[in-house]
Amino acid sequence: MAAGSKKNPEPSSSSSSGDLGGKTVQELLDMDKDAVSELVSDHFHQLYSLQNHLDVDDDDDDHWSEHNEQEDRSQLQERLAFYRIIGYQLSMGGKIDELDIAKLKEKYSPEMLYNKGYFQYYEDSLEWYFDPERCMLTSLDDYQRLVLCDNGLYMDWDQYHSNYSTYESDLAYVKFCEELANETKWFEDYLVLIAVKDKVTIGQWDKVKNIVYLQALKIALRIRVVSLMQIMAGFQEYIWSMRFDCCNYRDFDGVYFEVWKRVAKQKMEFTDALSELYREDMFPLRNVDIKDELDNIRVRAGFHSMKENYDIYVACIDETVPENEARQLIKEAVIKMNRKPETYLDYARNKLQIAQDIGLITKSTQD
Repeated sequence: MAAGSKKNPEPSSSSSSGDLGGKTVQELLDMDKDAVSELVSDHFHQLYSLQNHLDVDDDDDDHWSEHNEQEDRSQLQERLAFYRIIGYQLSMGGKIDELDIAKLKEKYSPEMLYNKGYFQYYEDSLEWYFDPERCMLTSLDDYQRLVLCDNGLYMDWDQYHSNYSTYESDLAYVKFCEELANETKWFEDYLVLIAVKDKVTIGQWDKVKNIVYLQALKIALRIRVVSLMQIMAGFQEYIWSMRFDCCNYRDFDGVYFEVWKRVAKQKMEFTDALSELYREDMFPLRNVDIKDELDNIRVRAGFHSMKENYDIYVACIDETVPENEARQLIKEAVIKMNRKPETYLDYARNKLQIAQDIGLITKSTQD
């Protein structure tokens, strides 16, 4: 096999992703599809029964209880003003340890905050704001009032910013998604099998997804505080994310790196370099993309061709750059070629970090 070539790995027969009823991933894959479905159903009912015993308030009517006392309203506005001041100062390069709310209270009197409009205009330069309507609802806390701006990168900002997730709920969701990704790394191998070898039938694909869903349910049973709605949302986002990465990122860094070595160092033409990779079958997962490029076939309208991407993002890497550095630069370039839309997991992570940075989440809250 030529230098730089890669074999697409077969899923390990000994793969084990956490507790799957005492079975390895391979044992589950060897099971009948209906048997796997029964396991999923059993774990779903376990989780449903568990969550029915949890003290969860699903009544949204309380959200519409408005502030009636002027004193409460003023205290809220003053508190939000300090968050805005901290957020603005951080955006200007301030240090977190220098932005203490207790110190700010000594500097800004209630009258000064009022005269400054509680620094609401600071939100114009921030990536977040406190929703005015939510600020009228007494049942919400400050974290629920905090909303991230639409940065144009979120897949469904309208949906993400409209929910009333609590700090605890977002924290549980992030933990759930991270554990799911960590415990189902084997899943990527099956995406490659589908893309390259066409070995996975629709029925087998459904079974593979069911095994991932089974793992999601097992994680939820362990975490306990993640809701059924969050489980389904996290599972669907995870499947979409993995498929996106496989289609748009996996092995493309290798393709562009090998082309760069031939074009930048050996002075080959781009098409000749790409043809050599195709003939030597160096990246089977990307053979269809390479063939389409060589045949001048545009599969997706509005997207750059591989040659255009190379000229924009890779050709600028000088031939004298060490290969390990060039490879890393190309990895970063591949991500820029096709930006991945951000999911609710990204939204929640960003919001949690912002809340912590501006002092909205205290150590006592985290404990």
